[in-house]
Amino acid sequence: MSGPIPAKPASGRWRRFWRPSTVSGDRQTEVGNLPWRDLLNRRDALILDIGPARAAGHSDVLQIALIDTTGAARFAARFAAEGTSAEVVPWSRVHDPLVRALEGAGVVLAWDAPSKVRLLARTARKHGLPPPTVPWRDLRAEYRRLGYLNDSLTTAARLHSAGGVIPGPLASCYRTLAVMDACSN
Repeated sequence: MSGPIPAKPASGRWRRFWRPSTVSGDRQTEVGNLPWRDLLNRRDALILDIGPARAAGHSDVLQIALIDTTGAARFAARFAAEGTSAEVVPWSRVHDPLVRALEGAGVVLAWDAPSKVRLLARTARKHGLPPPTVPWRDLRAEYRRLGYLNDSLTTAARLHSAGGVIPGPLASCYRTLAVMDACSN
């Protein structure tokens, strides 16, 4: 495979919540401080997940996914932290398209953002590339502040979402979006 894996288009399930967003002035500060309900249905509020891929025999394979809060897939790739294989691409080919996808974000939301930021930065530095600089928000910490004791994304999704498990690299992003939607009502 020669590049990032194309992301599947949004299912339309999240489209029912779409409303146009208006962003003016200092977009990153303005969007970054909004409550969850106001972050939904925005193309400039992105949800990111990165972690080990569940690929047999590939312990160094990572998977990254990015959607906006309308539910539209923005980016998905499987990449090798070290070397390459036939199924994945090297980080050097993922880095630039990912940074371009993140550049337009007013905020990047992630469940356990500190670990995601460290993994992105470590991977970029390992390859001699600058880590992406984006405005982050840690949704797991915010979920704790809402009073929920168990802050596992899987548990939160089961508690707040009636939908089934969504397979594929975008699954965690969609679970995060479902928790945001349920907790913002």
